[in-house]
Amino acid sequence: MKKFYFSLVVAFMAMTTVASAQFVQSQTTTQSKSTIGNVFSSMTTDDYNRIYVGYNPSKITWSEYQSDYEEGYPLKHGITVGYLHGSNIVKNLPLYIEWGANFQYLFGKEHFSDDDWKETYSMNVYSVNVPVNLAFRFSFMDNGLSITPYLGVNLRLNVAGKWRTQGEEYYYGEWEDWDEEIKIFSKDEEDGFGDYAFKRFQVGFNVGVNFSYKAFNIGVGYVTDFSKIVNWDEDGEKLNGKLGVTTLSLGINF
Repeated sequence: MKKFYFSLVVAFMAMTTVASAQFVQSQTTTQSKSTIGNVFSSMTTDDYNRIYVGYNPSKITWSEYQSDYEEGYPLKHGITVGYLHGSNIVKNLPLYIEWGANFQYLFGKEHFSDDDWKETYSMNVYSVNVPVNLAFRFSFMDNGLSITPYLGVNLRLNVAGKWRTQGEEYYYGEWEDWDEEIKIFSKDEEDGFGDYAFKRFQVGFNVGVNFSYKAFNIGVGYVTDFSKIVNWDEDGEKLNGKLGVTTLSLGINF
């Protein structure tokens, strides 16, 4: 998966470099312009808007004990609803600044059991994200097709989230159960994580590509946080975690 996202970055940089070189050449060399032509002359530079929904495979990458903490704090899936606007920034070149906002719900669950013991860990996070991207929109006017790779940053504000443990244990001939729920972003000692509260704000790296045909859009993107959602330090022993979220989206352009 990492190789795939790296390939997107390389492809974006290569296409942008070629595009810029072609644009400069078409502006500064009249003869070349008349014989070769500007490859982008037929591409639209109109602004665009998009509303979309997405599915989000997600994961916290821990600095140590990955398998144990991944099971204990399971963020595996997600749903996103969002809006995006693309604004052209260079005349006669399909180079855009994209910005928008989306609401995201991430969740996950892990089950464990033995002959006389059962337990379930579950977790959810509600967040608001603001992506800001540099995008290059390759459009084909004849058939309404466009391909738009992008790079940028993502600002995430975690509004709320909970961690829950439920279980049963067979003890002296009877089943005893428990159910505990904790607010992961709260520093309250009674119903929150106290000093181990998760961080509410993250800044991340954003990369992906969108494919549009007329009004319809499909996209794939990935956000990996620069800042940590977890940063624990107990008696000099440090443990941190960063959130990574993939988005597979369907949208409408207008």
